[in-house]
Amino acid sequence: MKTFFKLATFFLLTNLSFSQDKACDFEIDIATDTSSTRVLKDKIIDESIFGNTTSFLTFKMFEVDGVLGVNFQYLQKSKDFLSPICIDKTTKIILELSNGKQVKLVNSADIETCNELQYDAINKNNIRVLTGFFYFAPENFQDLKTEKVYLIKITATTGDVNFVIKPELNSEIYKEKSTPDTYFIDYLKCLGV
Repeated sequence: MKTFFKLATFFLLTNLSFSQDKACDFEIDIATDTSSTRVLKDKIIDESIFGNTTSFLTFKMFEVDGVLGVNFQYLQKSKDFLSPICIDKTTKIILELSNGKQVKLVNSADIETCNELQYDAINKNNIRVLTGFFYFAPENFQDLKTEKVYLIKITATTGDVNFVIKPELNSEIYKEKSTPDTYFIDYLKCLGV
């Protein structure tokens, strides 16, 4: 009988430890009497390694004085030529959800930004990095709490950039496993949403 209780306790504790929510790991968490800023650490959303070209997309969700948004970074590295990608105030990030709805994020910058070409002479790679801050539009924002994201589209001025989001990503760059399709489900609650 004691063995039964020990086994039952073991399985219960094991089950509870694996069903925990994702940890809210903040890069910045500052609150004063008049303002607040919370920024989650970046998470890899997409990674592609094909031939001479490596690229990855990371998101870093933030909340500043009640305004919620995403800082994204898209890095490309290749021995081949990389076409530039430019974004401006009309650029949007569109999240396609599993229920068929879309959530749009609007660019916070008023000026055009392009991913400038840099050259890594040591490894002989062309490198382009595109960064932007986007805010959530209020349409169907609530769907992000329960619906998985299966496609991310950046409507760049130089042409759309699409990312098909995997349910599980084994990152060769970050050396970690993640579930990018549930990024918003897992981390919106960290920002009190």
